[in-house]
Amino acid sequence: MRSWLEPFSPEFSSVIEKGLAGCGKNQRKVAVFDADGTLWDGDIGEAFLRWLIAARKLRNVDYYQDIYAEYEAMVEVDRVRAYAHACQLMAGLPLPEVQDWSAEYAYSWPNYRPAMRDLALGLRSVGVETWIVSASNHWTVNEAGPRAGIPRDCCLGIRTEVVDQVLTDRLVLPVTCSQGKVDAIRKHICAKPLFAFGDSMGDFEMLCLARNGLVVQQHGHLRSELLRHADEREWPVHVF
Repeated sequence: MRSWLEPFSPEFSSVIEKGLAGCGKNQRKVAVFDADGTLWDGDIGEAFLRWLIAARKLRNVDYYQDIYAEYEAMVEVDRVRAYAHACQLMAGLPLPEVQDWSAEYAYSWPNYRPAMRDLALGLRSVGVETWIVSASNHWTVNEAGPRAGIPRDCCLGIRTEVVDQVLTDRLVLPVTCSQGKVDAIRKHICAKPLFAFGDSMGDFEMLCLARNGLVVQQHGHLRSELLRHADEREWPVHVF
């Protein structure tokens, strides 16, 4: 067994080995990874939003309101809309500052999973393109990617249009959550993934798109609905 597969369950490793073995020598091979809960524990996009609020970096908000509580309430109603809103809250911020803050935040983020980093690097070592497709904001996940084994600029996250180096509130479509992840893969990567890795129902459509769906879970935070689909579709599961 390849050394970078040793930390994973036999079923998980076997699907990857068989997937690689079934590819032609010159066939394009792509792996797509969800970020939060998959490449690392926790949600870096939400954590970054909380930091922006606490540091009063946001420009167009009412700090007399509980901005983060309002976001959480939106999540309970419509996750796609809520995740897009979290990105839109950054309207008015200079892009260079967002990139710098994101780089600093990614450097200090303590929750990277070494086994997932080694998996991403291992796949690249055998000719597989690796991409992040995330419902967190693009700029923060793009800076975290290299620390999780994914090259910078191989990230599809939620983003807004940038005018004169300033973020606007106009979303760049598709919004990379649920079906939007599939739409973004088709638009920007232009290939059916050989592997997709995800941890929640927000990744379900992406997992279905790939030739091989693989599910990552965390002890104490198992997602029963996704695990039911994994069982039905024979997607292997690895629990950290």
